[in-house]
Parts: sequence; structure tokens; C-alpha cells
Amino acid sequence: MIRKNFNNFTSVVCVGLLAVLASSVSAKTFETNKISFRDITGAIEIVTTSGDEIDIKIRQGKKYHHLELLQKDGVVQIIGERWRDDGRNCCNTRINRKVLLQKGRKLSTGPSLDEEFFADYPTIIVSMPFKGDVEFIDARIKLKMDRLDGALALDACYVYGEVGDVDEAVIGLVHGSRLVMGNVSAGLEIDLSGDADLMAGNAAMVDVDIAGPGDVLLGDVDGMLDVSIAGSGLVRSTRLDGPLTVRIAGSGAVVVKAGHADRLRATIDGSGGVYFGGEVTQPELRLFGSSEVKMRSVNGRMIRHGGGTVYVDDVLVK
Repeated sequence: MIRKNFNNFTSVVCVGLLAVLASSVSAKTFETNKISFRDITGAIEIVTTSGDEIDIKIRQGKKYHHLELLQKDGVVQIIGERWRDDGRNCCNTRINRKVLLQKGRKLSTGPSLDEEFFADYPTIIVSMPFKGDVEFIDARIKLKMDRLDGALALDACYVYGEVGDVDEAVIGLVHGSRLVMGNVSAGLEIDLSGDADLMAGNAAMVDVDIAGPGDVLLGDVDGMLDVSIAGSGLVRSTRLDGPLTVRIAGSGAVVVKAGHADRLRATIDGSGGVYFGGEVTQPELRLFGSSEVKMRSVNGRMIRHGGGTVYVDDVLVK
């Protein structure tokens, strides 16, 4: 009788342990090369391989959060819980931090990352094909991702982390986000809202839209650079060889250290400025307020409307 009761107790304990393990860790494999994360809060680690399958391992945090895994139209979807009103803004200003950027370049500093906040949420570890696509929709994430010969689409409420080289990327970050990424072999589209920072490597062409004090640091751009700033945002590039279009409303600025702008079209209303440390072909400037444009040299005719201040090789143009 005692032995029977002991066996029953052991069975209950085993079942209980299995239930705990099942709820804390899960894994699944899919035969595809595309993955989409939706309504996810937590840490994401993506490793790319030469294989043709996506392996997913989920490790729950201090609190259990339901995640749904499914495959639809050739895309693996990981769907989390929509954010509830938990008394904090989804882009909580507590989640600002010091970022240790690559190559000694530094964007901004702030309080350390709020590890306690993310400790409550799952860690999702993904192994996927190098030739694949990754998408995030509405996410609060710590992100670490290997290089990818495919597209990265990141439409996130908050992102902190780093991404390797990608083929093309559409990056949307909001207040508090800090992201470092590698080279982009094709097009890079950036949309920053609030105090968000992005540092990227070289790119073929770049389109930047900033609302607020966002900061974008780029490597060499071998093609078009199109920038729109509303506020005090800043866009910096080590070099541009291609056309440059700038629209600034406020005190924002665009700084390019070297290269050849063919052509430059700038419209500035406010105290913003454009600073180009190379040759500019046929600049067309519409300047209002206390705006400023500085160019190392000019090739061809300059067209100028409005007021503002213009310098060529540090000489004021009357």
C-alpha cells in the first residue's frame, strides 16, 4: 500500500516537472527561410547557417508569456501577446542605456539597459538559413542577429542591439532605441521617431526620415542619399558619391565628410544646416531663417533662393 502510494506520488511529481519544463522551454523546426516576429517582447538571438531549415528554441523568462508558432505561406510566424496597459509607456524612458558601438564610434549614453524588465520575458533563439528574410512587427526587443543575405524589416516600438551585414533593410525605430548594424549591400530605409540612434555601415543608397532628435551615423554611401528631418535630428556619413537631397524643418543637420554630390538639393526652414566636405555639382538651395550650407567646392552653377548663409571652401558667398 505504501509502495503504491509512493509510485502515485512519483508519477504526480514527474508529470508536474514535465509540465514545468514544457512551459519554460520549447523547440520546433520548420523547412523555410523566412521568419516574422509579431507583438514580441523579449530577447531575440538569430544565428544564420548554410542549412535550409529554421530551428526555434524558446526559453521563458521569470513570468510565462504565451507565444504562438505557425507557418503560413512559407513564412514562420512567432506571435506574442499584444501589449497591455501595464502602467508604463511601451517605449519606457527607463530603457535608455550606454551603447558599446563598433569601431570606436559612439552615438549616445544613458542609464544602463533595464535587464530586469526583459528578465520577465522570453528569450527566443533562432537558427536559420543565411539566405533568408527576417521581419519584426511591433516589438520590444533586445536583438542580436548574424549577417543575412536577405531582407530585414524592422518596425519596432523599441529595439536595443546589433545586426550584422544584410542585403537590404527597412528600419523603423522609436524613442529610446539604439541599434548598430553592418553593411547594407542594396537599399537602406530608416525611419526614426523621438530620441532613437542608429549606426550602420556602408550602403548602396539610403533614405532617412527623422522626427525629433534622432541620430543616424552611416559609413560610405555609394548612391543616393535622401534625408528629411523635422526637429533636431542629425545624419552623418563618412562619404557620399551620388545625389543628395535634404529637407530640414528645425535645427537638424546633415554632415558628409567627403565625396561627390551630384546633385545637391537642399530645402531648410529654421536653423538647420548641410555640411559637405567634398565637391558639389550644381547645388540648388532654398534657405529660410538662420539656415546654413557649407561645401568644400562647387562645380557648375549654384541656384539659391531665400536667405540663409552659404560657404564654399570656408568663404562666405554673397
